[in-house]
Amino acid sequence: MDKIELKNLLFLARINAKEEEYPEIIEKLENTFELIDEMQELDLSDLKPLNNPLELSNVSREDKGNNRNNKKKFLDNSSESDEDYFNVPKIIE
Repeated sequence: MDKIELKNLLFLARINAKEEEYPEIIEKLENTFELIDEMQELDLSDLKPLNNPLELSNVSREDKGNNRNNKKKFLDNSSESDEDYFNVPKIIE
């Protein structure tokens, strides 16, 4: 990669860089391209594609409903309540 190609690439990516940074950027890009080339050479024909890299099954419990009404118990535990609601201090005037 030369400076002209890098300038075009930086323009397309809307990246501002100083000319003195060009050699370092070119080196990093060439290293990245080499890594990509190495990865392209890997034989992955024996591997199955993954839907999820974690390969976990659903471990949640079965959803069971209950008919318990704990309203009275919860209201009794509050500092202030009437028959049906919690009483809280007014915070907005």
